[in-house]
Amino acid sequence: MTKPSDNDGLDVAGFGKIAKAIPPKVYERSATTLLTAFEQITAPITETTGGLGRYLRQKFDNMVEAEKAIATYTIEKAISRAREKTQLAGRALQPPASSKSFVRAIEEASKETDPLLHEMWANLIASELTDETCHPHFVEVLSHFSPAEARLLILLVPLTEVGENDGGYFSASDDAFKYWMSKAGGELNPWSISCVLLQEFRFADLVAPKGSKPEHTAILFRTALGTAFLSAVSTSSKEQDSAGK
Repeated sequence: MTKPSDNDGLDVAGFGKIAKAIPPKVYERSATTLLTAFEQITAPITETTGGLGRYLRQKFDNMVEAEKAIATYTIEKAISRAREKTQLAGRALQPPASSKSFVRAIEEASKETDPLLHEMWANLIASELTDETCHPHFVEVLSHFSPAEARLLILLVPLTEVGENDGGYFSASDDAFKYWMSKAGGELNPWSISCVLLQEFRFADLVAPKGSKPEHTAILFRTALGTAFLSAVSTSSKEQDSAGK
């Protein structure tokens, strides 16, 4: 349990770019103030969900000071985005479909040091409060993402946009490929473990380029599941484009 005396400033060592991106005033809050802010922010969500509020407080208490600051900052951002989305649709915030995945998302976001992945966590938390199709499995998958997988998924396009192709590789293993492209005749990129992982998550799949092509090359495209995930962790297609650059 954090004590009121723990207010001499928050240690942000090791949190890198994301720590620098958060406004200094966030870190100037005492631990007690952070807890109060966290409870006020989450109150509209937890009022109708039984013991979720107590569970969130226990998880918050167990975080180190820098994690508490980042968790509060993330929740503020996520709820602001969720409210904006629901107001446009004439709806109210909804309790998360899965309390377990909602708490897990907050915990993971409080530890995330990469700015792009942190944005994805904030957007995913917002999606859990606004979108009934936001599956709890997305929290599990995002926790396994590195920035490389995030940027690769943003670069991919659906199968309908890849252009002419000869169909799928039905017998080739992942070790058979040396290059991938996102569209027929597009830029060649080195095959990587990120390509394999996105296939493992079923966020990406392969088809063979049509006609003349370098040996061991595949078109890597984003599946419907990958598009649903990207929608849940993004605020807009414009943000996806800028994040992938």
